[in-house]
Amino acid sequence: MRLRSLEIENFALIRNASMSFVDGLTVFTGETGSGKTMLLDALGFVLGARASSDMVSVGAARMRVTLQVEPTTDEAAILVREMSASGKSSARINGRAATTAQLRALGDSIVDIVGQHEQQRLLSPKHQLEMLDRFAGNAAMQARARVASLHARVRELTSALDEAQGDAALVFAEYESAQCALRDIDDAALQANEEMELRERRGYLANIERISGALALAYEALSGAENAVVDGLGVAVRALCTAARFSESLGIVCEKIVALQSEANEVAVALSRELDATEHDPRELETIGARLDVIERIKRKYGGTAEAVCFERARSAKIIACFESRDDRLSASRNELSVVREQLASNAARLTQIRSEAARLLEERAARELRGLAMPAARFAVVLEPLERIGANGAERVGFVLSPNPGEPLRALAQAASGGELSRVLLVLVSVLAASTDAGTLIFDEIDAGIGGATANAVGARLGALALGAQVLCITHLAQIASWADAHYVMRKCSEADETRIELHALYDAPVIREEIARMLSGTAAEVALDHAEMILAVVHREKALASS
Repeated sequence: MRLRSLEIENFALIRNASMSFVDGLTVFTGETGSGKTMLLDALGFVLGARASSDMVSVGAARMRVTLQVEPTTDEAAILVREMSASGKSSARINGRAATTAQLRALGDSIVDIVGQHEQQRLLSPKHQLEMLDRFAGNAAMQARARVASLHARVRELTSALDEAQGDAALVFAEYESAQCALRDIDDAALQANEEMELRERRGYLANIERISGALALAYEALSGAENAVVDGLGVAVRALCTAARFSESLGIVCEKIVALQSEANEVAVALSRELDATEHDPRELETIGARLDVIERIKRKYGGTAEAVCFERARSAKIIACFESRDDRLSASRNELSVVREQLASNAARLTQIRSEAARLLEERAARELRGLAMPAARFAVVLEPLERIGANGAERVGFVLSPNPGEPLRALAQAASGGELSRVLLVLVSVLAASTDAGTLIFDEIDAGIGGATANAVGARLGALALGAQVLCITHLAQIASWADAHYVMRKCSEADETRIELHALYDAPVIREEIARMLSGTAAEVALDHAEMILAVVHREKALASS
């Protein structure tokens, strides 16, 4: 994807700015402090970078940045991000609400920013490893992902085995304790609702005499004694039966008395059964008490409730089963660990092979690039140093080494390269890796720091060549680089009354471009500087014509 246009409103000192991007090399120049880097900050803002309300222009209600991106296929994308003076932020992609995370994800696929901080990252072995793997392509990335997954599994299995084997005495003690608990609980043989039923029976037996007396008295009243209720109801029924033939209402009353007699008989039978049930073994109360003591002891020992006892039994059974299958599980884990270690070693070896082949190819291409950047005798190499053990990123540490001059040994970049040399090495690597990046736009933020003269000419030529196949944006203070621009913008800081603002001006006319190049060369547009600028631009024009022919 390529950038097509950028509009900035109320971003810090940039009140209003808009620009269109070309497919080649676009440069941004201006005096020191003119806000060149602020332009990149605005671009970063619309691509999801962190920002604060302090960046809203003084007196403005909000800032807004709009970026139009033209994909290689499908329709263009329009990204808009706003932030109010109170700090509230919102974003949209093609008119739909978006999060800053979505903006960042899209930004990663759109641009690759290479600034002075990249030089420091370049000194990091971790970053060097990332660059080599990126250069090696999908094969390296897939192999590395597989190594990382297998390494994580080895650590997981190793940790589990160490834990399982760590304290055999403690594990065995826990097993024996679980066996004792299981025997104890099973011997107690608690039954559902048993305790409630036993306590109810004990209460009944404790009051058996009172219950028996009440039953006997009730039975006597209903059926056992003279003038008992049942007998009285029988007399009433017999007395009314004859009279009921002569009166319908008496017949109804007679039926009710018959029903009462039948129900009274049923109650009397029930009372008789209950009375018979009061006969019991005198030792039953003692037996119930002993059983309740057992239940109470088990409950007290294993949690306080019947539910807790059941839980403890299940836990103990699980510990026993786990211990008794422990040897089989340990054996299976050891076998799996052995297999996974072999797979890890095999995949790490494959990754090492991919990296070794990529390293040699990177060295060859870097050598050619360095010759074109005024470092003809420099030697660049990629060192793969084996690790003591395979890690999540493979079996080796990656290091970039350099010999900038004849007779000097290869040393790590931090020791071997000056600031200007490091800038060129970074440009070399970015150029070589350009084909491996998903980003359609490369942005260089003052990568020319520490260089000048013939080296600056060479860097300008390399950026121009890189722009033949990629969209390149470059913030520079060197005329030799700016002269290679396919589009040239200058940033100017202006102060009026109590306001300071930064303005963005596109340079279209050749005389105006020549004046800016002359200013960059000598600080003025004097005739000699203009002649020098004209000469540089003419040389660049010829070289561009040769490159495109």
